[in-house]
Amino acid sequence: MTSGDTPASLPEIAPALERTAAQYDAIPYQSKPFPSTHPARLAAIGKLFDLTPPPLRTARILEIGCAAGGNIIPLAAHLPDATCLGIDLSGVQIEQGQRRAESMGLGNVTLRQQSVTEIGPDDGPFDYIICHGVYSWVPATVREAILRVCGERLSDNGMAIVSYNVMPGWHMKLVVRDSMIAHAAHIPDPSQKAAQARWFIDLLKDRVSKETPYGNALRTELEHIADLRDDYVMHEFLEDENNPCTVTEFVRAAERARLSYLGDTQLHTMIADGYGEATAAALQQLSRNRLLAHEQYIDIITGRTFRQSILVKAATMGPVQRPLNPRRLMDLHVAAQLTMTPGPEGSGKRTYRDRTARTLTTDSATVHAALDALMARYPGTVTPAELIEAAAPAEAARHDTAVFDALGEMMNAGMLDFYIEPLRVGSADTRRPTAIALARFDAAHGASLTANLRHEEVSLDISGQLLVPLLDGTRDREALCTDLLQAMAGRDMQLKQDDAPITEPDAQRDAALQLIDFLLTSLAAGALLQADSA
Repeated sequence: MTSGDTPASLPEIAPALERTAAQYDAIPYQSKPFPSTHPARLAAIGKLFDLTPPPLRTARILEIGCAAGGNIIPLAAHLPDATCLGIDLSGVQIEQGQRRAESMGLGNVTLRQQSVTEIGPDDGPFDYIICHGVYSWVPATVREAILRVCGERLSDNGMAIVSYNVMPGWHMKLVVRDSMIAHAAHIPDPSQKAAQARWFIDLLKDRVSKETPYGNALRTELEHIADLRDDYVMHEFLEDENNPCTVTEFVRAAERARLSYLGDTQLHTMIADGYGEATAAALQQLSRNRLLAHEQYIDIITGRTFRQSILVKAATMGPVQRPLNPRRLMDLHVAAQLTMTPGPEGSGKRTYRDRTARTLTTDSATVHAALDALMARYPGTVTPAELIEAAAPAEAARHDTAVFDALGEMMNAGMLDFYIEPLRVGSADTRRPTAIALARFDAAHGASLTANLRHEEVSLDISGQLLVPLLDGTRDREALCTDLLQAMAGRDMQLKQDDAPITEPDAQRDAALQLIDFLLTSLAAGALLQADSA
């Protein structure tokens, strides 16, 4: 749709769009990467369902509601042959993103201040469409436009991800939202409104009784909100629009736009067994193997409040294979951040635990070897074939079933990350370490946050801001030490030992080298170092 094809209802919502833009200009939403939206992850999920997603490297990517480009700029930086377009109503945030992209010399990303209602055929087809944090916060006409754009502008095998607030779990949050609006709706200035709403929350949360079910639920929500950022409170709870819906309502709306629901980005949430035997039996009884009913009853039972749903063109759904066969992982690259705890002496058992406390316990030496190799490669990826080889190099074919069974169990529990292509990260031991270009740019400009190779947000402290720009692959440890000390001197920073400044030159160099080793180890673990091209 071009601007000349604007629907008749658009003039009616123009004031609402203008108010939304003004509120985001006044309190910009924190713009950051969302790992689940990365096309490498979306394409991997498509492969697990036996689809053929568009090639990643040359993909055309659209982000609806890109804010200052915190999600799409890292995509453009890490996919230099892709073509990226981000749109947002906020002129302030678009200008911020444009400055960042232009300063980085990124010629493959365009950021435009416009509404999704203005996206049309002239913009061409897109292989991946991202709409995170928009759908529930806009009028019905714009929600329809989001799904229409996904239906009309997706390439034949393209994939879209749309996030939204979910009912019935969002009911209690609506109570909080209504209460905050009742208190602060009369305040026109967004910053003052957010501040007054936060004061109200702090006052209310300590005075609501936990003796009743209502009071207990309300206080839990208030205590959670009290720790959130002002920009989140403003745009999540105080915007004119916040329209949570059931997954059924969302999927039906998508179907009207000739789209089909493939699944959610957190695949394990779709698997009934993950909720326990009794709940799985109840879900089976209620849904009778109907996908949408199954998802709806999961939301009812769990009180889920947020979804990130993947949509494809209805015509693409023909070859979809719903049962998740672990063997399809063979075409993918997997990663997992795990810790291992040995079982009782003599049991031969080990428990592998991820960062959300999900576990896999096994006494198989073959699986132990495979998972040890998986752990060693993190934050990079490994293929199942490599894990099988690591587990039993001489008899890989005989032991692949045990490895695939373990990977399948981890997949169903949400312990694995999937990628359509390998993710290689650099080591702290490299003679001349290289930080990824995006991190070097952000650090050189004093940013406290950047995005890593896993498309995750990573913090940069003052030491990182000084060291990372030096990691361009031309300096060994001694050169890094010299330049880091010079950079610290320029900031009037001093290395200390036992709270006392280190003044002796040799001691300063020793301390700086230790700091560099520590920082490089941290940067490698955070997937901020570039892998050796060899």
